Amino acid sequence: MAKIIKLQCTGREQHINEIDLEEILGTTVIMHGTPIDTGRPIPERIVRKCEQCSEGRVILTREIIEENL
Repeated sequence: MAKIIKLQCTGREQHINEIDLEEILGTTVIMHGTPIDTGRPIPERIVRKCEQCSEGRVILTREIIEENL
């Protein structure tokens, strides 16, 4: 199941954006109860465009990702 988090953009109106962690990090395969290590490190920072305005950016840090996993 996908984990959705909500973050504000940096634009003037501070729009709320829904970010799908599974879309950003990829899926995790689980066999017999233990996750398989994909070897992909969590990036330090991901910056995406706001879904509602052209000036705002949504900044997703490693700490935010780790808190929501």
